[in-house]
Amino acid sequence: MKAPLFFIALVLLSAGCRPKPAAVELALPPPTRLEIWNAIQPLAIRYQLEPAFIYALIEAESNFDPGARHGEARGLLQMKPRAWRTVSTAPYEPTVWDWRANLEAGIDYLAYSRSYLHKKTTFSYPLLLAAFHYGLDYVEDRSFDLDRISIPPNSIYRQLWAGNFSPVAPPN
Repeated sequence: MKAPLFFIALVLLSAGCRPKPAAVELALPPPTRLEIWNAIQPLAIRYQLEPAFIYALIEAESNFDPGARHGEARGLLQMKPRAWRTVSTAPYEPTVWDWRANLEAGIDYLAYSRSYLHKKTTFSYPLLLAAFHYGLDYVEDRSFDLDRISIPPNSIYRQLWAGNFSPVAPPN
């Protein structure tokens, strides 16, 4: 009698009846904007990036929703698997749903992209935004030519693209 129960449990587990780690992670209360702002600070200092720029990018990408998903992109900074693997050895799933890990990987990818663009002697903030939003391959396939890259329609992206690196007021 015990053997059939074991096999039923095994079938249920292998069929995906377990709660997904992302669902468990998302069951936690989402971080406040102040918590996100405070978590940005040491990472911005590490990479000499403007914290307000990162904060605005988070609003543009996910509206501060750690459970945001769009296509393959996940979390606060809408990390895609390929970008994630470029800067992190942690598994994409379920780690991408941890807002702090997502934030760190996203900022690591910003720094990586900035370094790559500097090596190509093509760095500009609009190219950095394009590389982050579309991917470095996309930007390189267009010969780093801003005239061949669409500005995302999001109003925050448009302000960042135009040089306003703090279009979103950080929390007090």
